[in-house]
Amino acid sequence: MQQSLHYFVAVLRSPMPEAPALPQTLDQLNAQLRERYPQLSPQFQAGARFLLDHPQRVPISSMRAIAAEAGVQPATFVRLAQHLGFEGWHGLRELFLESIRLGPQPYASRARQMIREGDATRMVPEMFRVQHNNLDLTEAGANASLGAAVDLLANAGTVHVAGFRACFPIAFTFQYVYRLFRPTVHLIRGEAGTLEMELRALSARDVVVVISFAPYSNEALIVARAARAAGARVLALTDSTVSPLALDADVTVLFSHESPSFFPSITAGIAVVETLVEMLLARKGRGAVRALALAEDQLHGTGAYVSPGAASGADGESAASGERVKPDV
Repeated sequence: MQQSLHYFVAVLRSPMPEAPALPQTLDQLNAQLRERYPQLSPQFQAGARFLLDHPQRVPISSMRAIAAEAGVQPATFVRLAQHLGFEGWHGLRELFLESIRLGPQPYASRARQMIREGDATRMVPEMFRVQHNNLDLTEAGANASLGAAVDLLANAGTVHVAGFRACFPIAFTFQYVYRLFRPTVHLIRGEAGTLEMELRALSARDVVVVISFAPYSNEALIVARAARAAGARVLALTDSTVSPLALDADVTVLFSHESPSFFPSITAGIAVVETLVEMLLARKGRGAVRALALAEDQLHGTGAYVSPGAASGADGESAASGERVKPDV
């Protein structure tokens, strides 16, 4: 009994864990949301993800509208704000009003309305508008992180690239074009159950580019975890700062994949990797140009390109002008 009494007295006297300080800026709020995200409830995670990914919508939308887009009840944002130390939603929203510039408006709501109405005449222009919006959002969100991504890639011993299912075309494009002037770029395919075998090649000098968006491919998470275990650096190309890839990446580049169709768009993802390759080529300079010219000569020499017709010889030279016809690579 005496021991029990001493135990409870000790518990009462022990210092209580300090609650995180109330965020005073949007950057502090974002840092807290990312740090505490894994411990949040699923409903709070959905709300936090929306705040992190769409800050430009918070100052101009009602809490009810934001909750509808996030897929939660309006009360979730009130409780989330209180969980973070605010009296309510308005205190949290004030940080966005002070710090966020208005950004491009999404087309997703209009696209859903178009599909419900079934107006086929609007499908083509709506699709192109959404793709333009994806590119605008991605440019605005990724501009600062692209430079850090280039630094990471340029200093890597070897670059490994992984993207599965819908993200495979993005990964393949990056590996194919980058490899034209850098031979140490490898695509992780995971075909015929060989993923584990491919991951054995990762080392601490490498950078692993992992590409995925919701719903996230399990293979992408396996690759990211294997990269960490090998001591490699991770570049995540994904759709959210709290995606499973971004939470443990060294650098994250976000891209938008909205679409009025039933399947997410990869247009902005392709634009991101094409931009990265362009920046990497410019950074490497003349050495990259020489390597690219050599690769192009080899492709011509091995007959990789179809002759443009009767006016051309088998070696790709124009019989009339003696000029080589530029291939589509």
